[in-house]
Amino acid sequence: MRNKTRCLVAAVALVILTFWMSFGVGGCRKSGSENTLQKVKREGVIRWGADPSGGAPFVFFDPADPSNKRVIGFEMDIMDAVAKHMGVRHEMVATQWDALIDNLRAKRCDMVMNGIEINTDRAGQVGFTEPYYVYRQQLTVRSADKDRYKSLDDLKGHKIATLKAAEANNVLLAASWTDDLLTQLADSETPYRELEIGRVDAVLQEDIIAAYYASADRAPKLYNVPATFSPGKYAVAVRKGDDALLNELDSVLKTMKENGELSATYHKWGIWTPSQREIGLNDSTPSTATSSH
Repeated sequence: MRNKTRCLVAAVALVILTFWMSFGVGGCRKSGSENTLQKVKREGVIRWGADPSGGAPFVFFDPADPSNKRVIGFEMDIMDAVAKHMGVRHEMVATQWDALIDNLRAKRCDMVMNGIEINTDRAGQVGFTEPYYVYRQQLTVRSADKDRYKSLDDLKGHKIATLKAAEANNVLLAASWTDDLLTQLADSETPYRELEIGRVDAVLQEDIIAAYYASADRAPKLYNVPATFSPGKYAVAVRKGDDALLNELDSVLKTMKENGELSATYHKWGIWTPSQREIGLNDSTPSTATSSH
């Protein structure tokens, strides 16, 4: 009888243990097999990493907002539309730009969209959607030096400021620049300030950044060298293995390219270029821009 009792107790204990492992405390089934897209849909929110500090025209604090809390930018507009297409809301997770990929991999956000250039190194760490923008590198020099520095070759041996971890650094290293000649800074705006006060002789960043921070009306002491080079593409980054989310984002971006939403946003922000047609953007309906700002 004692042996039967022991067997019965053991059997009951096994049933309870199995139930606990399957459902967890409180009787709620654990979602170990739930992928990121399913989590986003269940919670009704997609969290995306971006750096609003000195990040114009991508994502940045509205200069017209005295509270310095309102964030605007063409990628904010894109994210408004992406979330709407997905049937969820979006929530920005503010992170320093050069830490965005690390935070994504640490699962502090679901995706990253903040002028992330596609390159071989990043492609080994994250999954990339289809590209949503084509950029080119552009040099900026002091206006007084515009006849002296007309190309990258003219700046050999000179210090150039860049955004830390941006593709511009790889371009310069490939052109035989050494680390001691690169001044890598934490945001997109500071390199132009360093140029103005003479700590560097040029800035190299993407053309849409140069157009914003070094335009004639914003920085009359600076000059954007007209000849651009080293084209590249921006894409949304997700964690490796997040195939369902990647496919969903690809589908949404494809729709936004075809229905004119992306091109309309680029026209609104003054960053449309014919190169965008290379990645499938339809430019026939520029009046369909969607934005909540």
